[in-house]
Amino acid sequence: MKQAIFIFLLFGLFGCSASSLQQDEPIYSGHSSKKASDVNKCLAPKWQELHPQATSIETESGYRISAADDLFGVLSMAVIQDNVKGGSDIKVFAASKGIGDPWGSAARSCI
Repeated sequence: MKQAIFIFLLFGLFGCSASSLQQDEPIYSGHSSKKASDVNKCLAPKWQELHPQATSIETESGYRISAADDLFGVLSMAVIQDNVKGGSDIKVFAASKGIGDPWGSAARSCI
């Protein structure tokens, strides 16, 4: 019984969906002169090094990279959108910045 309560609390505290992550302020927000596709080509492999289950999908306005697992749900997500004035905008959302801000650091390295 205690295990069931503990697991329920873990899901309640740490389990996130992509939409719930986006309700918070991004841990990193920036602009690149590169197209969204070029930023995605740089960032997706770096996130896969951080979390092997990270996936990248194309959206109507750019790309979304997410790192998730079965136990905790979405841990982090990058939204890369083409900007109508040129280049692209990048927002990184995460349940936690983590030690050294690896998600944001990877995004900054691809700007």
